Amino acid sequence: MNKNTPSKKASNTSWNKVAGWYDELLTTDSDSYQSKVIAPNLLRVLDLKKGEQVFDLACGQGYFSNLFFKSGASVVASDISKRLIETALKNSPKGINFHVAPAHKATFLKDNSIDTVVIVLAIQNIENVADMISECKRVLRKNGRMVMVMNHPAFRVPQGSDWYFADGVQYRIVGKYLSESKVAIDMTPGEKDPKKKIKTISFQRSLQYYMKLFSKNNFAITRLEEWISHKQRQPGPRQKAEDTARKEIPMFIAIEATLN
Repeated sequence: MNKNTPSKKASNTSWNKVAGWYDELLTTDSDSYQSKVIAPNLLRVLDLKKGEQVFDLACGQGYFSNLFFKSGASVVASDISKRLIETALKNSPKGINFHVAPAHKATFLKDNSIDTVVIVLAIQNIENVADMISECKRVLRKNGRMVMVMNHPAFRVPQGSDWYFADGVQYRIVGKYLSESKVAIDMTPGEKDPKKKIKTISFQRSLQYYMKLFSKNNFAITRLEEWISHKQRQPGPRQKAEDTARKEIPMFIAIEATLN
């Protein structure tokens, strides 16, 4: 696959509409969660070796693909959004192969050809997760691994969790966790024009949902880490409570599953 040409026509995805916004967020915000929390922790967990075959699944605009490539890995990446892949092609060095494809159809990869599949902040936007994990099993070599990072589903439930402050303590309120749900997320909350509103879809699934899929596909969980926010509250009456809550309640979870 030539780096300069997306491999397939884009599917109709809401992420096409937010591609520009997402790219700007990752390239201009030096204090983003991606740069301050996820990137350093993920690179530490992966500990990539030179020439390691990495598949960056649902790669977005290639932010992490570039980091993997700079670490010496051989990188192939895909996303369902044509606009995000077009952005990735502009932002990335030669040598990374990008494809436009849904997460559960990596037809451009041969069986048993990949050492590591990485999926960052995307699994909760993917509907066909069972098929996706099955596809990852197909492309991975024996003892290959999947590493996924996501918003912690026990504490970050779309439209099902929130912060609550009382008696000097900041609490995380979770109204539901085990129930699966499909939620439209408003990406333009300040926009009043309905025609300019942009929404993406998020799927809430419990940790046991993912564990069962991994087990069914002969994966073993070999690492699990929970990562907190790096941000701090501005000085004020709630500063101590909010900073304490950030340190105690993880924002992200990283899971490594190794194929037996």
